[in-house]
Amino acid sequence: MTDFIHRLAAWVALLLRPRGAHRRPARPPYPALVTPPRPRVAPLPAHRSPYGLDTPLDATATRSVRPYLTAHEQRQRRRELALAVLGQDMPGPYWIHGLEVA
Repeated sequence: MTDFIHRLAAWVALLLRPRGAHRRPARPPYPALVTPPRPRVAPLPAHRSPYGLDTPLDATATRSVRPYLTAHEQRQRRRELALAVLGQDMPGPYWIHGLEVA
């Protein structure tokens, strides 16, 4: 199979080879340009974040947030507010947007 692929690629390359006056010469008429050597640059130091250098991270000090629970609470609050607009009471929070709801 690989021999077939190589033969097919060689055949396609022969078909796609440019012919005629627009063809590029085998060698450029001018000498190859010499690029000057690049100056040596010292590598940058490894990046260190300035946050948390003085104290190690404590995983027990922060409360993890579960996004699915937050989304459920937001849906429940929106439902309660929509029903409150219609005049229906639903057990829920007594403080909504900083105002006491009785």
